[in-house]
Amino acid sequence: MKEDLYVYDTLCMIFRDGRWGDRALASVREQSRAFVTNAVYGILDRNITFDYIISALTVKKPKNQVCILLKMGLYYIDYMDSVPDYAAVDRIVECAARVGKREVKGFINAVLRKYIDVGVAYPKDGAERISVATSTPLWLVKKFIEQYGEEQCERFLSVTKFTKQHIRPNFRMLCLDELYSHLDKQHIDYIKTDNGCFVDWGRNHYDLFDKGLITIQSRTSMACCESAQVKDGMRVLDMCSAPGGKAIYLSELADISIKCCDNKEHRVHLIESYAERMKSRGLDCIVADATVYHKGLGKFDIVLCDVPCSGFGVAKSKPDIYLRRKESDISALSAIQSKILSNASGYVKDGGRIIYSTCTILREENEDIVARFVEQSDDFKLISEKKYLPDGKGSDGFYIAVMEKSL
Repeated sequence: MKEDLYVYDTLCMIFRDGRWGDRALASVREQSRAFVTNAVYGILDRNITFDYIISALTVKKPKNQVCILLKMGLYYIDYMDSVPDYAAVDRIVECAARVGKREVKGFINAVLRKYIDVGVAYPKDGAERISVATSTPLWLVKKFIEQYGEEQCERFLSVTKFTKQHIRPNFRMLCLDELYSHLDKQHIDYIKTDNGCFVDWGRNHYDLFDKGLITIQSRTSMACCESAQVKDGMRVLDMCSAPGGKAIYLSELADISIKCCDNKEHRVHLIESYAERMKSRGLDCIVADATVYHKGLGKFDIVLCDVPCSGFGVAKSKPDIYLRRKESDISALSAIQSKILSNASGYVKDGGRIIYSTCTILREENEDIVARFVEQSDDFKLISEKKYLPDGKGSDGFYIAVMEKSL
């Protein structure tokens, strides 16, 4: 089937060429995109589990492209209920032939049929069991167990992917009740939240989106903005702003001026494009490195540091994060995060606040960064901090800390 070839080609771009999933999927034809997207992200989501299964069924680890075909087969067998197991095997064997891997057809057939007939026993104890069962890197599981305990670690790593998107109204154009009325008139199902709703995102939302009446924004991202408690007349600095969602929401919470910075010109253009669609006002977008102090920017009431991070809090929706991030990345990220936070302090007015946030749940990137900053600072105190763990009900893993500068 053509869809199998698209799945294979997309996975090759991800595993072999190092592309992120969303970029690799961009070239897939529209009529096949739903199937291919589900299969690709399903395989990425179970990648570590599939690696374990393959190692248990083979004497020597197969080459990369053969592993991709085997993972496709394992996914089809375990998660495509509409396809009988042996038909799934036949599809993968045929796919192998069509991508120039005729010489491994027999091997693939044997491994997949062995899996159907015999299966594979998972590890029974400790971190390795959780790693294989939840398809999470072993080094990361060990860190989570150290920081949260085994029971809580397994609980949040085991949550199922929440597939609905959280949308909110453009509060300069719609209130919540008006949003719900729009959705009711179009017979669109939704689940209400405090500041928006969950929907099954699709074409029936495009009209409202294109008109700037709604946007997609997670509840945790909105909570980060709300923690700033912006008031009319404030000056706000968003140091790592792209693609601009937080700055734009802040601009709807009060009449404020916002300086939006990012270190790449094309990323600044993303903010400007987003603001134009949402008909936002009060945003001034510039290219500026968050790790470098720019004296000319002046002082601000609120400085938002939504810093680059490992992204482990959103790995359920972006499972290729586990492919890209290594244990050695954490210390490098922590160093950048500390530098940005220290730099941010130079922009804060007396009595002003820093909002520090990440979409990760590792202490090294969150509590440890903030505690060290406050301890080394004579001017700032911690007002509040909150960590969200993935719950499978629409909340991502996220961290928010609010620090205030003394008068």
